[in-house]
Amino acid sequence: MSSDVIAGRYRVVREIARSNDVVYEAIDGAMGRRIAVKELVIPPNLSDQARRERIERFNREARAAGKLSHPNIVTIYNFGEDGGRYFIAMEYLEGETLRDLLQARRPLPPDEAVEIAGQVLAALGHAHAHRVVHRDVKPDNIHLLPGGQVKLTDFGIARLTEEASLTGDGQVFGTPSYMSPEQIEGRGIDLRTDLFSLGVVLYEMLAGHKPFIGDSVVSITYAIMNADPAPMAGVPLSLEQVVRRALAKRPAERYASADEMRREMRAAASVPSMFLPTAQPTGMGYFGAGASAPAVPPAHAPAPAPPQASPPPPAVVAPSAGPFVNWSAPSGSAAAPPAPPAFGRRPSPGISEAGRTALVVLTWILVIAGGIVGFVLLFDRAYQQQIAHSASLAIGRAMEEGNRMVAAGDLQGAATRYAQVLRAAPGTEIAADARTNLATTLNRLGVRSYENRDFLTAEDHFSHVVALYQREADVRTEADLRELENARLNLARIYSRAGAAPDALPGAGWPGMTGGAPDAGLAMRLDQAQRYLELGNQAWSAGDRNGARSYWVKAAEAGVGTAIGDQAQRALSRTATSPEF
Repeated sequence: MSSDVIAGRYRVVREIARSNDVVYEAIDGAMGRRIAVKELVIPPNLSDQARRERIERFNREARAAGKLSHPNIVTIYNFGEDGGRYFIAMEYLEGETLRDLLQARRPLPPDEAVEIAGQVLAALGHAHAHRVVHRDVKPDNIHLLPGGQVKLTDFGIARLTEEASLTGDGQVFGTPSYMSPEQIEGRGIDLRTDLFSLGVVLYEMLAGHKPFIGDSVVSITYAIMNADPAPMAGVPLSLEQVVRRALAKRPAERYASADEMRREMRAAASVPSMFLPTAQPTGMGYFGAGASAPAVPPAHAPAPAPPQASPPPPAVVAPSAGPFVNWSAPSGSAAAPPAPPAFGRRPSPGISEAGRTALVVLTWILVIAGGIVGFVLLFDRAYQQQIAHSASLAIGRAMEEGNRMVAAGDLQGAATRYAQVLRAAPGTEIAADARTNLATTLNRLGVRSYENRDFLTAEDHFSHVVALYQREADVRTEADLRELENARLNLARIYSRAGAAPDALPGAGWPGMTGGAPDAGLAMRLDQAQRYLELGNQAWSAGDRNGARSYWVKAAEAGVGTAIGDQAQRALSRTATSPEF
């Protein structure tokens, strides 16, 4: 197997998966990294038209995923054709699929299910913003990395909304249990189809089984079109309502975007339930001790032994007149015990009728006062929850506005919004996302200032990133560490140009970073990578394709792990022998 090389570059190590296509673990000889290579399998008995459609669908998967760059979407490096072999080169994913996890243990705790669904929704929001509809969201296409990161994979039947549909009217593509009603009917689809499918996945994670069950494709699709899923035991009502809205039969009744669903789902998961459990211990009511239905003995249990005879109690002589019935037993029968009064114990004979009435009135006053206090407390709790929910929505809107500003190129405005979220919700998950987005935006602002030769402003932006993680050094993700490293490397380059000593770099020797301040050759390596990148750009403009790619390879090697190296790698991907994304 090791002698098999695809496109003269990807050396196959082993086969790791096979379905309609085959996936290999491979080594990229040009970059020296481990990757995954998916190869199209074309049955020999296909007609020419069916063969062309399979090839086009395979290439469309590469174009759909290749135009997306997101931490929760599998990265596509290259695709093309080599001697009749159609391939896609992508990042190699460790870990397991969500299907593997659900087969090992189900249901999942709500917080774990919400975390997984939240990352998938982040991926779908990015895809939808770039006009890509996945159309096959299911546990098999959700990959869980060992560190907790989630990757959405397999865009094999994705729809690029700016391109003509590859499938004809009435054709159905997808996995039946996770298909939306409009997919089943072959109607037009949009991003809300993906939200329905994710609703099915979220229900399966929370309930431990799929919401629409049947013994055949026909019965499953009938349930999707006509049946409502069963309630989920042990799931907060607010979270179940999110799932049910995602599973609405009509697209107009679902969430309008993945970001909206993600925001509502996380807000619902953070709200404690206001309702008591539906099951109580025997002999207990909702609000304390009380009578319960007598237990019915099993059919095989022996009949209880009759009680031992005991002398009858003495007869009770009732007053001749008064508000109570005569408690005397009928002639010839044992006397029945007296029934207790309605409230508490029977008052002693020394308490007058007026005293008993006063006790009853006082008891009612206490009950009503307790009810009023309970209602006020319940109302105050609901009011506080509503305030928290409104604040959560405002924070989510600020986050979404920052994302839109980034897409529109307003990096300064986006940085302001992310900073607002970070201040408004410290220590929360959305604040962690805002911190990462803020660091990325500040790094991009620093690069922009550096390219404009405004070195002081660039230094301010990069130093802001370093200070950002100095304040919260104990909650860094891999993305945070990458942004921090980029900021420190860029600062090193600025300081080397100004002749500053290496130990002047802020953050030298911080926990989580090795080697203290950058070594003296770091700036030289970055300058060399920049020169190679510029020479490659010049060669490309002059029509020297091979010369340009040669320079870009050198720039990628010299600037590995930096923004310059990433630019060179993207230039290599765009100018590969395969079609452009």
